[in-house]
Amino acid sequence: MFAGAHTYAQQNTDSLRIARQKKLDSTRAAQQRYNDSMRIARQQKLDSTRAAQQKYNDSVREARARILDSTRTAQKRYFDSLRVVREQRLDSIKEVRQRRADSLAVIREYKASKRYKDSVAAFRKARLDSIKLVRQIRLDSIKAERKRVTDSIVAVRKAYVDSIRAVQKHRSDSLAKIREYRQSKRYKDSVQVVRKMKLDSIKAVRTAYYDSIASERKRVNDSVAKVRQAYTDSLTAVRQAYTDSIKEVRKIRTDSLAKLKEKREKDKVAREKNRENKAKLALELKIKKKREAYDNEKMLKKRWGFPRSVIHNTFTRFNYYFNADQKMDEALDNMQRFRRENYDSLLALFPFNPDRDSTVLASDMDSIIQKASLGIQIHDPRTKWGDDLYLLLGQAYYYKGDYKNASDAFKYVVSLRDKKKKKNKKKQSSSVVQAEKKGLTKMLTHRSVHNEAILWLARVYTQQHKEGDAESVLDLIETDPNFSGSLSGRVALEKSFIRLSQQDFRGAIKPLGEVAADDKLPDWVRMRAAYISGQLQQKYEQYTASAEDFHTVLDLHPKIEMDFYAKKNMATSLMMAGGEQQDAVVVLKKILKDGKYAQYYEQVYYLLGRLAVNSGQNKEAIAYLKDGINAVKSTDEQKAKSYATLGDIYYTQREYENAKDAYDSASVYMGNAPEGDLMETALRRSVALTDLTKPLRTIRHNDSLLHLASLDEKEQRSVVRKYIKMLEDRRADSIFQAENAGFTAALKNANTNNKSKNNYANWYFSNPALMQKGFNDFKQKWGSRAPADNWRRSAAGGFARNEQQDEVDEESGLDANGIPTEESLLAAIPNDAAAKDKILLDIRAAYIAAANAYVNALEDYPPAIVVLDTMDKRFPKHEFSDEAIYLRYVIALRTNKLDEAKRYRATLLEEYPDSKWAKLVQPTEDGDGMTAGADGVIPYYDKTYSMLLERDFEGVLPRAKEGQVRFDAPAYKDRFQIIEAIALAKLGNFNVADSVLTAFVTTHTDPNDSLRRWADAVLKYISENRTTLSTAAGGGTQAQAGTGTVDTSAAGKVSVSDANANANNVQQSKIPATYKFDPKEEHLVMFCFRVQEQRTKGVQAGIEDFNKFKFGSLQLATDITMFNAIDGVITVKEFTNKNQAVIYMNSLKKTKQLFREYEEREYQIVMISKSNFNKLAADKDLTGYIRFFKSKY
Repeated sequence: MFAGAHTYAQQNTDSLRIARQKKLDSTRAAQQRYNDSMRIARQQKLDSTRAAQQKYNDSVREARARILDSTRTAQKRYFDSLRVVREQRLDSIKEVRQRRADSLAVIREYKASKRYKDSVAAFRKARLDSIKLVRQIRLDSIKAERKRVTDSIVAVRKAYVDSIRAVQKHRSDSLAKIREYRQSKRYKDSVQVVRKMKLDSIKAVRTAYYDSIASERKRVNDSVAKVRQAYTDSLTAVRQAYTDSIKEVRKIRTDSLAKLKEKREKDKVAREKNRENKAKLALELKIKKKREAYDNEKMLKKRWGFPRSVIHNTFTRFNYYFNADQKMDEALDNMQRFRRENYDSLLALFPFNPDRDSTVLASDMDSIIQKASLGIQIHDPRTKWGDDLYLLLGQAYYYKGDYKNASDAFKYVVSLRDKKKKKNKKKQSSSVVQAEKKGLTKMLTHRSVHNEAILWLARVYTQQHKEGDAESVLDLIETDPNFSGSLSGRVALEKSFIRLSQQDFRGAIKPLGEVAADDKLPDWVRMRAAYISGQLQQKYEQYTASAEDFHTVLDLHPKIEMDFYAKKNMATSLMMAGGEQQDAVVVLKKILKDGKYAQYYEQVYYLLGRLAVNSGQNKEAIAYLKDGINAVKSTDEQKAKSYATLGDIYYTQREYENAKDAYDSASVYMGNAPEGDLMETALRRSVALTDLTKPLRTIRHNDSLLHLASLDEKEQRSVVRKYIKMLEDRRADSIFQAENAGFTAALKNANTNNKSKNNYANWYFSNPALMQKGFNDFKQKWGSRAPADNWRRSAAGGFARNEQQDEVDEESGLDANGIPTEESLLAAIPNDAAAKDKILLDIRAAYIAAANAYVNALEDYPPAIVVLDTMDKRFPKHEFSDEAIYLRYVIALRTNKLDEAKRYRATLLEEYPDSKWAKLVQPTEDGDGMTAGADGVIPYYDKTYSMLLERDFEGVLPRAKEGQVRFDAPAYKDRFQIIEAIALAKLGNFNVADSVLTAFVTTHTDPNDSLRRWADAVLKYISENRTTLSTAAGGGTQAQAGTGTVDTSAAGKVSVSDANANANNVQQSKIPATYKFDPKEEHLVMFCFRVQEQRTKGVQAGIEDFNKFKFGSLQLATDITMFNAIDGVITVKEFTNKNQAVIYMNSLKKTKQLFREYEEREYQIVMISKSNFNKLAADKDLTGYIRFFKSKY
């Protein structure tokens, strides 16, 4: 059955395959027939297309051939006709030209004939004659017309001018009546009434306007605020709801974790606390048990054997001494690291002063004392490290300022050796110093601190100002037989400390050199010793040795600050030593190439400038000094020095105007306290150069005006416009600098921040960034505005004020920016003869003033001669000829040219016998007329002023009068006038003195004039003493006009206040515990003396006169205070700060005539702050304060 099924399936499959094959064959046959028919159709179509194309191409070719043939035929016909036309035209042109040439030949032949020439000449002559006749007739008529017009114009102008004059006269008369009416009281009252009514109405309108604006703004602001508030509230509510939902979700998530974490933390803290309590209790019990078990006395009873000694020595060293010593080293390192030194002043030998800095290390020292005390207490006193612990204990007490405990500790260390010798029953030795071990024993055994304790004891005595005890200790060490060379450096160190404490600077130089040379001492000690030695050598002008000391400092590789100042001082010493200075220049130029010294560049440039000056290279010196002034990190103090040195260079080169500018800049930057000869010289020369630079600038200015007067108006306007443009550019630059002042101030504050003790950067006006931001915000909102009150109101309603301001500007010749207008500058040019004469007179006066300044103020004679020669050359006959000859006479005398002086004297007496200059050179009865001019105004004035200070008023009076007549220098004439008034007042002639000074004050109206202030002070003195004198005469008491003091029966008993009275006066202020240095506090100056005598009152009176004559504007008061039966002071008070007191004290010290009755060793002049004076009055320890003064001031 299965086989049949299989056969059926096979048959079925074969039939299907046959059917599929047949179907496929028929499909292929049909496809082949279709392809063949398509191929035949395509071939037929292609053949027909080709045939049609061929037929089309043939027809096109035939048509083109026909067109080309017709075109050629037409062109040939056209060219033939064109050729014929051209030939015909040429023939006609030839005919015309021929006819023209023939006619021209006929004409030329006619013109060459005589008939033609005669006719032409006759015609020309007739024509010229007619033209001449016509012109003559025309000129005559024009002249007649011009004369008629001119006569009529003259008549019209005369009538017009007469009418104008009549109108002007009528107008001036009416204006005069109007002015007269305006000057009347009636007009002024009516104007005031009208102005008041107008102002009231304007104020009312403005008030109503501003009120309406304010109410409207308030309404708008309120509505806006309500809308904003509603919006903000809704937004806040939405945010709050969202935040609350988030918080709820977070709270749910974190509560479980927080509770678990809190439980763990509590358990941990509890375990830690229990552990700490147990450890603390165990430690306390252990310490208590040790203290009870290990008492020092009990320990001494125990045998000191090998195990016990090893254990106690080991524990004492590594548990207590090591930790305390490490703490001490860390404290001292921190102190040296953070302390800022002033390397320009004399350096202290040790950077730490317990009297000043004890609080800095107090906590560290307490920790060391605790460790050392515990180590001493719980260990056997026989341990080798016990004396080391006592030494640390003494050092800690020393650094705390507890000198008593410190000295006790050091003394105990010294005594331990003798105690040990007694217990060991060794023979007592007279030696104080313990002999040092040598060789291998020294390396393996414990090093004793016995000798170290003796040296520290000497240092404590020095710090307590017991220098004698300290020197005795050091003498014992040096004379001891066990003294070795290893101690010489330490002994020299303590000797240096003693000498510096005694201010015996010369004696300190030698031991300081020994300290610097001892390589067993720490490097920081050697550096400081060498640096101080260099400073002292520099002070005593031992510059070569000073340079060597600073070189020693550099060899020890100090930190950058000391490194720079050592190089700086070494260069300074080499400069001052003279000789070859190239080494110093090389050192300084290396510093400039190193960026780490950028903050010191200004000082380097200053030194390079000084070196260049010494080498005669002034141009390089000026360049260096200017580089230093323009350095980024420059300070006012260094700028003052650089400007003063720059002024000295210009002064020596006789460039006096540049010198004046430099000295003025130095005086600006030096502040209120000129210190040193350099600054004082700058101030003195600046004053002297004022008399010279002013006339020189007058000459230049007036010469420029005369030059402008010689130009035409166009050139004048061109020069004036350039000048105004230059002023506008300068003003723009100044405005830019002012607007950027905040950034400049910020840069300066950044440079000087390390010197500032108080930082108020959070305050608006001390924060340049905040100030600049505020300035920019204001300018962005309101624009650039001039500073004025109520500017917002004036902007809206200031019409009248602006007109008035414009009128003022027009009168002053300045525009709104303060720059001269073109018309005002043109008006200053002298265009008429009178103005030019005035200018020339000023020039001549300036020439003679400049010559006087050269001769009298500067004593520089060659430029004076040049000025006089120039004056005589420009103005051969001038009104100052007699004075010019006198100045030449003075110059000849001072330069020892007596023959020239005699010649000038003879000329002066012959040509100008009645002048005041001739009287100065006439011989006097004592025969000194020949040398009268040689004295000069300056020495004459100095002598007169010295006599005034010596209270020789009878001698001062005639000299002051003579000086006013004898010398023509205005500055000194004014001074002589004031001195005359002082002498008259001191002699009791108050009325005459008052009249002299009243005349002086009326001619000197400038309140800033120093002579005016001097005169005002003398007038006040005259007024007070005149009143006192009249009161005394009426009350039966006695007054002494010569001294300016009053002696009544009541006042005579209390002429000197005692210390108790002074103490009562200062109870209002709190007395400080210690003296404090505060340069900004009010200060007093004290003249310290011993035992009050009659000469003390004389010094007080002299100081009072000195105050009134030289510092009258300060209104200083003097008083005598006795602290005890011996020590007393004369106080001068009060000065606003230390700088003002320094200026006064330096000036007082230089006036040695005041103290001529005292020897220099019998008095001292010091300054003191107000709070320190309160403490001095309470303590009555003048010697203690003088030590403080010398250490701080």
